[in-house]
Amino acid sequence: MIATNEGYARLEYFSRTAAADSRRKEFDIKNHSLIYTDQKPDFLFIGDSITHYWELNAYFNLPGQLIVNRGIGGDTTEYLKRRFYADALQLKPRYCIMGIGINDSIELEGDYWRRLEPTPYEEVLTAAQRNISDIIRQTESTDTTLILTSLLPIHIPVSLNEAVRKRYIKEMNAWLAATARRKKLIYVNYYLTTTFPGTDKLLGGITYDGLHPNARGYEIMAAVLKNTLHQYKINL
Repeated sequence: MIATNEGYARLEYFSRTAAADSRRKEFDIKNHSLIYTDQKPDFLFIGDSITHYWELNAYFNLPGQLIVNRGIGGDTTEYLKRRFYADALQLKPRYCIMGIGINDSIELEGDYWRRLEPTPYEEVLTAAQRNISDIIRQTESTDTTLILTSLLPIHIPVSLNEAVRKRYIKEMNAWLAATARRKKLIYVNYYLTTTFPGTDKLLGGITYDGLHPNARGYEIMAAVLKNTLHQYKINL
């Protein structure tokens, strides 16, 4: 973390190739702009490509609300944890909606061409949970309300270990829901409405590629998010 003379914090680039670096300059400039003009987001969305590709203003457009997107395609829990202050907490959003963790499951694939074995399942799951727990702790000393969201279902037939990744998604979602209850956080369950009832089968026609939502998929997510927040008298 670098403290600047302009009154905001920015990050140094990470020492190895990381997806989180891909929008570093963009986010530093945008973060500075918000702090410089003393504008605090009403809602800040943060996470990986599911957030990055979400055209938020197409689904959330109540007058007078400042909505900020800090998603980065390819991001993982490790690097979100490391950038969370710079891209979220220093902006002092009222609500932070976080969706992260699916890219961690790529470690369960291994790499056939480079002869790399999959990372052990429990190691991947535990690391992701530990990183998210750290993010929650970072938020606890602030006025920002953190909102946890479920991972989405997948349908990736070319995956070497799709069944294991689906198990990871279900166990992560159960852990996120339990953690939200324990920490008295809001939990948004996208998974329930994007799968056929009682299964892990992805609904048809709601993704671009079996992983990333298309317009219909985001429409479902937006409705679930709005309905969940409405229960807490939060309007988005």
